[in-house]
Amino acid sequence: MKKFKSIKYAAAFLIFVLSFFSLNGCSKKANLPGETQPRLSVNAFRTGYKYISGYLKSPGNTDSLNNTGISAHIMGYVIYENVREGQIVSKGMLLLRLNAPEIKSKYYAAKAGYINAKKTYDRIRRLYAENSVSKQTYDNTLMQYNMAKAGLNEASSYLNYKNIYSPISGVITKKNVSMGDLVGPGQMLLIIQSLNKLEFKTSVNVRYYKKLKAGESVNLNFSSINAAVDGKIISIVRSANPYSHSVLVKIEIPGANKFELMPGMYGVARFRTGRRKALIIPKNAVLRRLGITGVYTASDNGEVFFQPVKKGGVYKKNFVIILNGLNPGMTVLTGGLDKIAPGSFVNPKFDNNIDKINKADK
Repeated sequence: MKKFKSIKYAAAFLIFVLSFFSLNGCSKKANLPGETQPRLSVNAFRTGYKYISGYLKSPGNTDSLNNTGISAHIMGYVIYENVREGQIVSKGMLLLRLNAPEIKSKYYAAKAGYINAKKTYDRIRRLYAENSVSKQTYDNTLMQYNMAKAGLNEASSYLNYKNIYSPISGVITKKNVSMGDLVGPGQMLLIIQSLNKLEFKTSVNVRYYKKLKAGESVNLNFSSINAAVDGKIISIVRSANPYSHSVLVKIEIPGANKFELMPGMYGVARFRTGRRKALIIPKNAVLRRLGITGVYTASDNGEVFFQPVKKGGVYKKNFVIILNGLNPGMTVLTGGLDKIAPGSFVNPKFDNNIDKINKADK
């Protein structure tokens, strides 16, 4: 009986001890993930959509609006040349001089004929005033005088063709003659392109044809001289290329000489094609980890994740367009990126968001 009571007391004591430790363990609150480590406060950005202007990039080249070809009007030998390809010339500058003996002979003959006809006309005019000659004689003499005068003017004009002057200010882009060459009427001698009046030519896919209008402004970028120039659409050729399925667009460049532009320079035109919805984030939030482009995001409880993204173009220098990988309303971390890692916990501080950007742009 005594042994039975001892066992009974031992069992009761064991139950009491187990109950004590069980109650003591339940009284402690379970730790949530992230509460056992310090949290870093970092700047963050709340993602969202923004309507931005769409652009179409199209490469092309500059060309002169004023291409002047100079040809010979008479036959003669080149006895003076003052030009070379690439030389800049001014309007009225003497470029070439021709020696044309035949033209000189015709001029002197015409001049002699004119002097003789004038003397005859002056004599007949005095006699006609005295009624000493008939009206028909006077009319015939006047006609011969006018013909001689016209012949002299024609010969004088051909004589002026011996000296060839520049009709515009520009650059010599082609020279087809040299000293001593014999040239004939209609032969192309020089080509001059104006530097002050340039246009930009580019081919645009026909799908954007209706979105472009004459008179609209266009941004032109010339990377070779690190210059961005504003142009204006002057014409859209209403004929599509059957091979490239594109139309030719011509853009005027006002004040091209101020930017050191010249004919034939390569550039890229940016056409405005309307507005589109885009998801943007700060540019400094994008980073690369193990060759993958992505951003750090934070969940509702502050846990950090690395999210791969596909980025597009830059918006207003400080933001980048995200094409894939993010949704509106997500928390993207923009600060302390070198101090955090996936699995750590942070306290995001929203110093900027899409609503503030949209409001500032209105």
